[in-house]
Amino acid sequence: MKKRKYLYRLIAVIILILVIPVILLFEFFGRKSFEEMEKANEVYYDKMLDSYISLFDESVQELNVFAASISVESKEPTGIFWNGVEELEGDYLKLYEVAMKLDEKYDRKGVTEWGIYLYDIDKVFKRSILGTNTLSSMQFINGIENRYGTNDQFVEFFSVENYDMKDMLFCSTYNEMNIEGCLFMGVCIRVGRYNDKALVYFKISPEDIEDSLVIMNEQAMEFYLMDKESGEIVLAWGDNVGLNVQNIIDENQTRQVAGMEQKVLYKKDSGYTPYAIATYVSGESLQSIIIDYVYSMRKLLTAVVLIMLLLCLSAIYIAYRPVYDLTSELGCGEGSEFESIRNLLYDGHTKIKEQEMLIMDLLINHLVYGVHVSEKRIKRLGIDSSMKYYYVCLLEGYVLTSHEEEKIVHEVEQKLHMRMFMTDWQGENKSIIILFSKTENISDSIVYLREWLKKERIDTNYMYVGEVVDKLDDIQKSLRSCFEQAKKKALAEKRQIAKDETANNREEVQKQLKEQIIAYLDMNFQDANLSQVQVADVFRISNYTLSRLFKNQVGVCFSEYLLSKRMEYAKELLLTTSYSISEISYMAGFSGIDHFSKKFKSYVGVSPTSFRDKD
Repeated sequence: MKKRKYLYRLIAVIILILVIPVILLFEFFGRKSFEEMEKANEVYYDKMLDSYISLFDESVQELNVFAASISVESKEPTGIFWNGVEELEGDYLKLYEVAMKLDEKYDRKGVTEWGIYLYDIDKVFKRSILGTNTLSSMQFINGIENRYGTNDQFVEFFSVENYDMKDMLFCSTYNEMNIEGCLFMGVCIRVGRYNDKALVYFKISPEDIEDSLVIMNEQAMEFYLMDKESGEIVLAWGDNVGLNVQNIIDENQTRQVAGMEQKVLYKKDSGYTPYAIATYVSGESLQSIIIDYVYSMRKLLTAVVLIMLLLCLSAIYIAYRPVYDLTSELGCGEGSEFESIRNLLYDGHTKIKEQEMLIMDLLINHLVYGVHVSEKRIKRLGIDSSMKYYYVCLLEGYVLTSHEEEKIVHEVEQKLHMRMFMTDWQGENKSIIILFSKTENISDSIVYLREWLKKERIDTNYMYVGEVVDKLDDIQKSLRSCFEQAKKKALAEKRQIAKDETANNREEVQKQLKEQIIAYLDMNFQDANLSQVQVADVFRISNYTLSRLFKNQVGVCFSEYLLSKRMEYAKELLLTTSYSISEISYMAGFSGIDHFSKKFKSYVGVSPTSFRDKD
């Protein structure tokens, strides 16, 4: 039974990893997600209705302004109703002319129809998409009743007793039999120079509302314009209009969705009209569909996880069967399965290490003492008989650690298919690398070794590659060639050190000479007769040597350095003293004021006088 300890532990871990996250995910996070989704939906619909009611109020205000503009323009002598409405009574030609002028001058978009009712002559100038005509109030009302049914509100809507300059008038053709009714809004105004009473009315259909208040285009959304006080519906638009009218009237605000209370009724009051806008989120809305889908997916995922759990247990059994058979065949005893296999591998690894140490002893003895190693013995030690070429590498100044040795030996065997053995050289700070190769061309393996050592930050400048031999007895020749290369390099380095010391001495002499010349120039640059030849004679060097010394040690030629010294001194005198330009030119080492002015302007960019005045 102990052999199956790992199996039982694996099953327990798999069950815990799958079951616990599922419980936490679906019971806590899943419900939390639903709640957050519902809150976000409520905020979304609240903001949507806020925008709807704001746009609705703006539209009504625009209609009010439009009616007011007609009233204002009629007060002017050029206005359509300037002469009053009495002269229109009975004169059908003038009535027609007024109707045509209204058609030409005013255009009101966003409504199905609009017109002006003149109380004194009982005439309606009707402006619609079909044209302009003139009707009496009863003709107008009869036309509406023929289409939408009898509605006593219209008699009151056009009644002169209902005339009021302050409040807007509203009338609706909506009813249970005609859910596609329209909303009529009226604005009472005065027209003409005699302030005749008039009513500007607007007919607003559900399509007008949808066009002017469109904010979102979600399916299964119904919108209703309701009276604030009575709750009576006056206009409806949107998808499935009338399907949930009873819910709107009864104000059923919540519905059970996926085991949760979902808010489905939203309502916002207008601040400008006596109406409110309400909407009902039906079960066919995108919100409800998404929640139902998520809930269904939750149940589906639970079932999938249970199935995956069973599949995992089956897969564990199928995958574990070979491990069980292997441990049984190897005769593993106490401990878990992998502990038994690890112990067996460790024993095998120990034997391999002992074998490699034996090989190393043989190779080192052969390298140092020339002890013969037969090909038969090499084969018995696990060396591939196809590896017929041998060579040695010497790495001076670094001894690889056991970890580094194992790493590079493993990589060489895996990537280059070569056998490698490594050891230090008789306790000195040197590493010996012995390689067995199948080919005589070792360039790729040497490049790989150097790159590996550089990657490990080991200096490869002191890595020497010995001669390739095809007999193991000749491997000493390969080692000797490494030592000969090292000896030659050491001798070359000694010569280079001596050469560098000589160069350093020469450089020091030149540095001291430069400092002496600079000091001499700092003391004598004010001398107008000072020249490069004179300085060379003072220090007993040639003019050419002085020029080359300045160029190499200072970075500029002699004349440029001398000119810069004189110019900096002249600039200082110009800024800090009251000497004349002529005096400063001689004090700075120039032969005359003309020469000084020309050089100063070339060096600084302005004349000495301008330089002094500027600063």
